[in-house]
Amino acid sequence: MTSVCLARYGITSVLTVDEKTAQIHAGQADGIQPRTLEVLQSLDLAHEVLTQGCQMHEVGFWNPTEDGAGIVRTAFVPDVAVPARYPHEVTIHQGRIERIFNEDLEKNGNKVQRGWKVSGWEFDYEDEEFPVVVKMSGQDMERVVRAKYLVGADGAHSTVRDGMGLKLVGDHTDHVWGVMDAVVKTDFPDIRKRCAIHSSTGSIMIIPRERISGNKVLTRIYCQMEDEVERDPTIAAPSTADPTAAKQQAKKRREKVTLERIISQSQKVLAPYTISFADIDWWAAYQIGQRATTKFSTADKNGVLRVHIAGDACHTHSPKAGQGMNVSMMDGFNLSWKLAHVLNGLSPAGADLIATYEHERLDIARQLIAFDTEFSSMFSGKIGAETGLTHEKFVKVFSTGSGFTSGCGIQYREGLLVAKQETTPSGAPESGLLIPGRRLMNVRTKRFADANPRDIHDDMPTSGRYRIVAALPTAFRTDPAAFQKVLEGLVETLPGRFPEGVVESVVVFPGERGSLEWTDFPACVRERSEWLVLGDHYGMVYKTWGVEESAGGVAVVRPDGYVGLVASALDAAVAEVGTYLEGVLRTV
Repeated sequence: MTSVCLARYGITSVLTVDEKTAQIHAGQADGIQPRTLEVLQSLDLAHEVLTQGCQMHEVGFWNPTEDGAGIVRTAFVPDVAVPARYPHEVTIHQGRIERIFNEDLEKNGNKVQRGWKVSGWEFDYEDEEFPVVVKMSGQDMERVVRAKYLVGADGAHSTVRDGMGLKLVGDHTDHVWGVMDAVVKTDFPDIRKRCAIHSSTGSIMIIPRERISGNKVLTRIYCQMEDEVERDPTIAAPSTADPTAAKQQAKKRREKVTLERIISQSQKVLAPYTISFADIDWWAAYQIGQRATTKFSTADKNGVLRVHIAGDACHTHSPKAGQGMNVSMMDGFNLSWKLAHVLNGLSPAGADLIATYEHERLDIARQLIAFDTEFSSMFSGKIGAETGLTHEKFVKVFSTGSGFTSGCGIQYREGLLVAKQETTPSGAPESGLLIPGRRLMNVRTKRFADANPRDIHDDMPTSGRYRIVAALPTAFRTDPAAFQKVLEGLVETLPGRFPEGVVESVVVFPGERGSLEWTDFPACVRERSEWLVLGDHYGMVYKTWGVEESAGGVAVVRPDGYVGLVASALDAAVAEVGTYLEGVLRTV
């Protein structure tokens, strides 16, 4: 994701290496969350995922029967319980996501160089513009490169993280799980839905996958193996155990898990339903754990943050909430535009734009660890009076966590890129209200120029630009001349103070077109924002964003689609927006 976005932003001198000699062909992550789908759509990379992946719209919850001899469905709930452009998850092979990214990367002048492992890095100030010296091995040779910046997305055993002097801090639990992808034959009625199943003999999660050929469809099954392997107290309390010994014990416990045991345990949990497995594509065993680093970035001797980590290199957790690939990609999405602005000389002197990466994403990692700890613990527990875990508690955690797990409820804290909110934010973070730090919620509009129905996200693609979004009040319809000055300020004067093309303006008016004509808009709007004048024809914009039609409002949307500023009043918007943008962009 980082390399794809950097190429889109015009950064051509990027070396992307991967230790693997080929794309992933089996296993790994497979779930794409709604916010990730929005980002892929903004990159025009969502089509194959949406049309060929398996869409999950609801989740079936199954629990033990009263006599404990079987399982019974107790509820269907929406898979995504928050407002979203794509109100569902999609499962599709990670290898296909890699291929989509690789093809786009090559289209934009770069490619992944495979078979190279980063063996170490250090700062060397012989060349202070390129102070990061990276050592790599592969293809029977050694390689050394100098770089301005290094981004390590090299997994839980990250060499880049080790060079930063950082460790993943947290715990392993005593829960061992098996996972497999296979073509199944079963009379279980909800096999094509995501299911969370608690039985008296353990728990499993069913994740439907895409069709692979003809009528063959993959199904992923996560199966709790706790009763199948020897419990080890040193694993249950890793903070007091010797780390090396703990790792060895964990490996021994995982090695006790075999494919045959995963199949047998899955059959026990699903009884009295039957299930058989064919065309097993992949299987593995893992222990649930939640760990994260305390930092995501390291500075050189001059205080410039040069080295960064993302994804599993800085946070690991259980896979059942569908967060790993999503949070990792959003790390890269957040970092990439900030690196591009610095490299392209767009950020102002004295503004440490790159520092906001750790400020924002470390906070999200901590929330991820907290959620996953609660969710995975409840999923691994048994429902019943002896544990205190009830079906209602489990469903509540699942549903209330949907804002975070979907990615739609992420809210960044106040900082350089997130202006202070003068009033207490109302509504849940995923509600769609215009609040600094929250994503701009997609709304359906009609474009003025050609009466084309538009999703506003499609008119604000990922391109490294800030957008000034002006929602005009009702009075504009009857007296458009009264708003000429503020429109000229937002559409022409303000964007003209910054490097060309880095700021563009979106103009929204309430209701349908009615008697409005092109000449009712200032010439600068017609020239600079012809394709970005949108009417609230469907009545979604003001209602969703929480903007009073009688007052209107103005917001600045960051290059990653998050709201940076909401102006307090239309007549003061030009000054407020100008102050915000001067803090994050170089003036000309």
